[in-house]
Amino acid sequence: MAVDTSTVTALSTRGITSCRACHSRKLVSVLDLASQPLANELVSSPSAPDCRFPLHLRICEVCGLGQVGEYVLPERIFRDYPYLSSVSTSWVAHAREYAQRLYRELDMKPSDLVVEIASNDGYLLREFVELGARVLGIEPADNVAALARIAGVETLSVFFGVDEAQSIVDHYGFPRLIAANNVLAHVPDLDDFVGGLAALCDDDTVITVENPSFVTLLRGALFDTIYHEHFSYLSAHAVRSLMGRHGLELVRVETLPTHGGSYRYWITREGRWPCEASVDATVEEELREGLLTQPLWSEFAQRCQSTILELQRWLSARVSEGVRVAAYGAAAKGNTLLNAAGVTNLDVTFVVDGSSEKQGKFLPGSRIPVVAPERLTAFDPTDVLILPWNLAREIAPLVADLTPAAQCWTAVPTMAQVST
Repeated sequence: MAVDTSTVTALSTRGITSCRACHSRKLVSVLDLASQPLANELVSSPSAPDCRFPLHLRICEVCGLGQVGEYVLPERIFRDYPYLSSVSTSWVAHAREYAQRLYRELDMKPSDLVVEIASNDGYLLREFVELGARVLGIEPADNVAALARIAGVETLSVFFGVDEAQSIVDHYGFPRLIAANNVLAHVPDLDDFVGGLAALCDDDTVITVENPSFVTLLRGALFDTIYHEHFSYLSAHAVRSLMGRHGLELVRVETLPTHGGSYRYWITREGRWPCEASVDATVEEELREGLLTQPLWSEFAQRCQSTILELQRWLSARVSEGVRVAAYGAAAKGNTLLNAAGVTNLDVTFVVDGSSEKQGKFLPGSRIPVVAPERLTAFDPTDVLILPWNLAREIAPLVADLTPAAQCWTAVPTMAQVST
């Protein structure tokens, strides 16, 4: 059933009037993307009604956390999740490098336990199994957790928090390593989640958290990363403050190329690891870049609106010329972009995606059908819009193999042709 957005009420004040991380009430409106459907809630029919909820980015003036409000329960978003990490070859390679490095740097032994929170289909933990470690995945999406178990990765289908952390310690002991990659942003109640991390730690536990850099998002006008399941947008400044409130300490920050620019935060119990210079250096750089200043926020909002207009004009010109436009990658970020620009299946004929979980469905809002990549060959499009722009270098050669004459494009932060 469609939701009358005029009657939609928030489930919590977090992200609307109070900061999810520091509880300040000094939130500033930065970018209002109106009401949108849930970015990963693909539908089975083009006539299915939309359920739309406010999507409005605010920033805390105190800690610099970007955040959106809560309008649906996590169970709705994450219990049946269409994204499979193992579909991306570059992401699997990233996981392999991480596992080999951490196993070596932490001098891990076969008896050591590795826990991954939001372990998806087990793509990362399989790498640790190959190295001989004990592993445990925490993945609330039942459909995805089942795939991990089939692959031999023990996985619990629960939402992580303080209670679950204590249960894990009671049954498995304390882990040597906790991986929480691209999950902290998905958590509505940061206090329960980070409190769970603290409960799961002993003095030898190392936590690593990966997430896109909020300053990079602002500087690059990467607004398509904003969607309802991303409750928070993280900076080293906000993470250090948040961890300190729970007896944990941010001790190292590494810069990663993933998602257009991410950080890997290393976290331990307070006082258990020397705090490296990278922490202060990263926080100071974020402040110099304008994390807590209105000019950066205003410039970001203006550039986002320009991106939306540019895509609308590009598609309008393509449609008027009668050319064939398809898209590649039924990514959540693509749905934010398409719905912000009012794109429909009259503008883009279909989107191809390698995930069998998405094929045969329709993108929320735009109602663009999702099909297998092989459909590109028969359709022979003039242009292919790559929606997950962060994987454009990986995807462009795939498009070239399927339909050599097509031109590949990305729309964020500006319309640009992608060379193979």
